[in-house]
Amino acid sequence: MALVPRLERARRPPRSDSASVSAYHYDPLLWPILGSAAFIAAIGLYLWHRRSETKGALTLAAVAFLLVGWCLGAAAEVAASDVAQQRFWFVFRDALTLPGVVLAFWFAVQYAGLERWLTRPVAGILAAVVVVHVVLEFVAGGSLLWRGIVANGEIQGDRTTLGMAFGGFATAVFVLSTAIFVLLFVRSAAHRAPVALILLGQVAIRVLYPLGVFNIVYVPNIVAGVVSFDIVAGMYAIALVRFRLFDLVPVSRQTMLERMPDAMLVLDDRGRTVDANAAARRLLVAPTQAVVWHPIRESAGERVELAAFIADLSTPSEIVLYNDDGQRTCEVSAIVLTDWQDRPIGRLVTIHDITELRRLEGQLVQQERALAVAAERERLARELHDGLAQDLWLAKLKATRLAAQPELGPEAQALTDEVTAAVDAGIAEARQAVATMRAPSATNVSLRELLSRALEDFEDRFGLCVELDCDTTLPALQSRAEAEALRIMQEALTNVRRHADATVVRVRGGVDDGCVVLEIRDNGRGFDPDMVGDSAFGLAGMRERAAQIGAELEIESAPQKGTRIGLRVPVAAAAVEAHVA
Repeated sequence: MALVPRLERARRPPRSDSASVSAYHYDPLLWPILGSAAFIAAIGLYLWHRRSETKGALTLAAVAFLLVGWCLGAAAEVAASDVAQQRFWFVFRDALTLPGVVLAFWFAVQYAGLERWLTRPVAGILAAVVVVHVVLEFVAGGSLLWRGIVANGEIQGDRTTLGMAFGGFATAVFVLSTAIFVLLFVRSAAHRAPVALILLGQVAIRVLYPLGVFNIVYVPNIVAGVVSFDIVAGMYAIALVRFRLFDLVPVSRQTMLERMPDAMLVLDDRGRTVDANAAARRLLVAPTQAVVWHPIRESAGERVELAAFIADLSTPSEIVLYNDDGQRTCEVSAIVLTDWQDRPIGRLVTIHDITELRRLEGQLVQQERALAVAAERERLARELHDGLAQDLWLAKLKATRLAAQPELGPEAQALTDEVTAAVDAGIAEARQAVATMRAPSATNVSLRELLSRALEDFEDRFGLCVELDCDTTLPALQSRAEAEALRIMQEALTNVRRHADATVVRVRGGVDDGCVVLEIRDNGRGFDPDMVGDSAFGLAGMRERAAQIGAELEIESAPQKGTRIGLRVPVAAAAVEAHVA
């Protein structure tokens, strides 16, 4: 609804004061005018009753009451018997014009969800213009707005430059509110029907009313105004009753759509994106205007495949998108949107980002694999302990008994000692293999304590001096990373025992740049890493274990200069699947 400032003329020539029998008289035209006032007042009361339910209802109720005042002023002007009274009611109606236009604009902004436009400076400017206009209408006989309001067979008003400026301001505000409704009509299919009715009312204001004012069609100008207002009120009545203009459902649905964590796009029947929530704007890496206004083939940029994919989508499917965050795995689904007559008007597309879900699923699979590997290692460790190790102990006992026989000659005795030493080496190897394959069982023991125990056990078994220098604040690792780090250290110590011919081994543990750092140094004979390459199974196994937990393994050595093995394990290390070429 809106009122537009205009030049007014009285319905008939005014009577002279001498001919007036009373200030006001009956005229049959009063009935349609008062009927219109009653109709518009009913709509205003309905809106007033719903003022606390929906934003915009109170503003539209105020517009309705201003129209009621305009109709009552028109009725008084029709019934007035002298020129002075007609002039007063003419000015009264014109004074209601600008407030009505401004309130209609305010309602358009609220209904379209553009409240961010209604800042305090904007509200202050609009209110100031309205107040100044109303004051000027009644100050100094309205001479600042009207050069004259004369009776020359009918009431006529000639605006001043300032009056025309106010009229231009009202027209601009009216056009802006109409543009907002056009924008809402294009963007929101859910509001399309009621907004179309509102736009028809806007057209009625701009087309029907000037017909009488400018003598395009010969009807009294007051009648033209009342008829146009009746049409506007009728359009709003249909929108309120039939299409539930202020129903909370569209508002709540829009709010829910905007706040959904999933990306959601509303496509019209031509495949153009007419709405997108915040998640969609983030996922598609496009500004609001690009996503909202362009066909999805344009808004998706290089992702033309996405548009074609959605166009042919019938069941939920999985796709891969690329944005500033890298590769994103998404599940896309679409449903058909219909209007109140069940005609297809577009599609609602949901893009559910399942990247994190897929990552967690991958981690779960890897953890299950790690558990299976650990279980297999435990089984093999039991087999070694209960089978091979026991057989070796039996062989050692028999070799020891054989060596005690007095009738053995020196050569046989020496051979028996060699067999006993070989069996001892085999037992040590078996024990080392069992210790390596079994994961640490004490979940409440710190990493520093686990390192210390492993090194003490190694020192006791093989008699090799091992020095440990470890930070007391060494953080805990995830269980898989902790177990693999210990096995890498054990493998490094095994290599020292077998190949380095070292007398001292130093193990250091610390923290550097969010990583647990383990370093094993020996003073042995060293080797050339380039000559060994991947042919050494121990070194290759260490590299594979490091890759499985996302760690970095460094091997530094040179002939006769000892060996240094460094391991950097991220504190938040999670097992990742090793990729074998």
